Amino acid sequence: MTDTLLKWDDSFLIGIDELDYEHKVLIDDINRLHEELTRHDEKSEIERCLGDIHARMRAHFALEEHVMKEHGYEFFDEHKREHEALLDSYTEDMVQFLNDTGASASTPVEDSLKHWVVDHILNSDKKMSLMVQEKKSFLAKLRNRISGP
Repeated sequence: MTDTLLKWDDSFLIGIDELDYEHKVLIDDINRLHEELTRHDEKSEIERCLGDIHARMRAHFALEEHVMKEHGYEFFDEHKREHEALLDSYTEDMVQFLNDTGASASTPVEDSLKHWVVDHILNSDKKMSLMVQEKKSFLAKLRNRISGP
């Protein structure tokens, strides 16, 4: 891949392995879309990339919401609403792109995706992860005290 929109680095890690893996795969998918848009390849390939990202986002958000529920994340409703807004925005941009016969409306789609990665992962997901990890640590300490030495 020669042309990337986003470069993966450790600043994207939130400390929950399965979510970190999915974030990396999503960034790879976003870069693949960017490459297709840059080359102005077949619109069908761009459409496939858009659909793949949409499906991956939905699945990722479902997993993330499962993790939050499993650990009693106190800001679950707020975080879920953010997921819904991000998916709605991406869906609107994707439909607009698909309806554009020139297939050159990459900026709104890429902007939505870049915003999601930069803002959502680096802020909302990291906040969630810290609280989940703190709760896990607290529960582990509590179990150790209960079970004794």
